[in-house]
Amino acid sequence: MMWRGWGWAIAALALPAAAHAQSGPEQIEQLEPGAGEWQLQYSGAYGGADGHELEIGRGVGRHWALGVGAEVEAVDGHLQLDGLSAVALLRLIEPDDRPVGLGMMGQVSVDRAGRYAGTELRGIAESRSTRWWLQANVMFRHRREEGEAGTSLDYVASIQHGPAPLWYGIEVSGRAVRLAGDDDVAPAGQHYIGPSLTYRSAHSGLELGLAWMARVAGGGAPSGPRVFAQLDF
Repeated sequence: MMWRGWGWAIAALALPAAAHAQSGPEQIEQLEPGAGEWQLQYSGAYGGADGHELEIGRGVGRHWALGVGAEVEAVDGHLQLDGLSAVALLRLIEPDDRPVGLGMMGQVSVDRAGRYAGTELRGIAESRSTRWWLQANVMFRHRREEGEAGTSLDYVASIQHGPAPLWYGIEVSGRAVRLAGDDDVAPAGQHYIGPSLTYRSAHSGLELGLAWMARVAGGGAPSGPRVFAQLDF
């Protein structure tokens, strides 16, 4: 019952919806869930062009995890589904086994009409000691929206200081390079930086993160908070 209560609490955070999730700061993806674990995850960027995503996944082996995600937006004051995605994670090097963990994540998305909306391939690196927690993602992303298409190279990284369960530091993210296509679908030169705070409890499986992401370059979403909540069960 306790896990069910936490699950509904996290899911409720996804209700205040808005514009497309790619319009604001990026969310860091981790090398989780582990084998046999379920994971419920919410991420949201606020500040104007808000974006919200909810994802549930399960570790299906020592190196693999599979999941599904949803994006929701508000149109004329009513909530509506913006898109769905299927996610697969391959853990190449476990972060508990080596100083640096490495993995790859693939994602395919469709819009609310069931049309192909994009593909993403993400490289993930993570290193965590008793005092330092370092995370970095690099994303190769192709998107389709309203008849236009674009391909870009994006990034997000975090460096935080401990010890557990409370970590604080700095997070950066942005859209580095447009490789092809339309600028509105694959913008470039948008960069964010700001302080971050994360609570991670190994006992309860709960992780909560908060960062204030200030826009320092480009014409993306305005500065604002980014919220993250995750539950392993």
